[in-house]
Amino acid sequence: MAASIRRLWVGVDWGTHSSKWWYTAEIASGKQIQPKALPSVVDSTIYRSGDDLQVGRERARIKRDLADARLKRLLLKDPQGASYWDAIRDGIGISLGEAALLTRGYLLGDVASHVAAENLELAPSTEVHARFSLPNWIDSDSEHVAARKRMYQTTVICAGLIRLLGWEHLPAIGTKVNLSEWRDVVGRVRSMPDVQQILGRSPNDFAEMVEGTNSIGGISWRLVAESSAAGYVPLCQLLRDVPRSSKTQKHWVKLLVVDVGAGYTDTGYLVSSRKVGDSELLMNYLPPARTLDYAGEQLTEMLRDFYLREHNRDLSVEEAETMKLTAPDKWNGQQFVRDWRERIAKSVADYIFHVPDEARLGEPAIDGLKIVLTGGSGLVPALDDAVKAAVIDSLGRRGVPGNVASRTEIVKIRPRIASDPIDAARRAVSTGSAQSDFAALAYRESFVKAMRTVVAKKGWV
Repeated sequence: MAASIRRLWVGVDWGTHSSKWWYTAEIASGKQIQPKALPSVVDSTIYRSGDDLQVGRERARIKRDLADARLKRLLLKDPQGASYWDAIRDGIGISLGEAALLTRGYLLGDVASHVAAENLELAPSTEVHARFSLPNWIDSDSEHVAARKRMYQTTVICAGLIRLLGWEHLPAIGTKVNLSEWRDVVGRVRSMPDVQQILGRSPNDFAEMVEGTNSIGGISWRLVAESSAAGYVPLCQLLRDVPRSSKTQKHWVKLLVVDVGAGYTDTGYLVSSRKVGDSELLMNYLPPARTLDYAGEQLTEMLRDFYLREHNRDLSVEEAETMKLTAPDKWNGQQFVRDWRERIAKSVADYIFHVPDEARLGEPAIDGLKIVLTGGSGLVPALDDAVKAAVIDSLGRRGVPGNVASRTEIVKIRPRIASDPIDAARRAVSTGSAQSDFAALAYRESFVKAMRTVVAKKGWV
């Protein structure tokens, strides 16, 4: 007999090239369960064959007439252009909004299939908390404003989709969906009164978007900054190593997160505190860096060019992706690789130079800044060394004492879900956002020196 799930926390990371999900399920006894078998990574591409659409596993061979890839990147393009929900894309026959929703529908359908396979039941009474990844689209320019709005609308309608169809009728990976029927379903969800009501109160800025939670029926959801989600598990691991009896400042952890995916690099900064004389933790993240439109896919293309030019070998994208992380000896010293590393490292250094922490970053009593690199390209050899060197230099230019800046160190993700550290790094956003206590990580605009005195009077340091 299947165990009924009382509460479910789901992390959904829709990526440029690939997408991942994770969950934490709480059953009636209060026991929390995470997937026993590692979920397969999902290809973010939508394939069309005739009048049918399909999403498959990463590197699956799918027969199709055409494919529409890298849809996430299009959310930033043409912000004043065609209707997100109503303009039909040549090729796949549905709009960009309907396509973004379809990928998420498949991901959540995969969650439901996996839950059932592990003898767990999603009952009508199950309390669902979904967290959807949001790149660091933080600015007020037209591209970021439009992209945030589109992402918000997609998650609202995704919650409505679950309510309309139920978990058992969401599309399953590898099965086909008729495009006309899909458009009809999306139209029905969009016309639901509670969906229309929530769509009408779109957040005004990035802070509102990542702080807000919405709900329809028993489904609540929020958008989470990818850099904060990627850093949550590493932050908890660092804090878990500190005995409760330790001095208060030992529970102060400063963590710089660099999430290097296929399409984007997202950098963020997390800080923990502890209440005096107590074990209660306060975890915050400050405004992240603006998304850098430069990441793993650029290095992949550079590697393909290099092997064709120097070795007369025409690598496929999949071969170059594998080569990027597992066979660096022939190319790691090339100038194009050094340039790639330095460009990412410089963006991280620029961020830490301006991060609004005047209270903790340069504090000698706190252990040095920790840096964790996540994402599919975060573990490219020597990228961590380049980032660390650039950050130490930036801290010095900012005025952080040398004995503090020199304590900066790289920390590695300790895989809990996969023996392969690369796989664990790829899943950092989905696993972090699916933790039951992820909501304890709160957004904060800044840490200022004056705040330390005021906070101390309230018992916080």
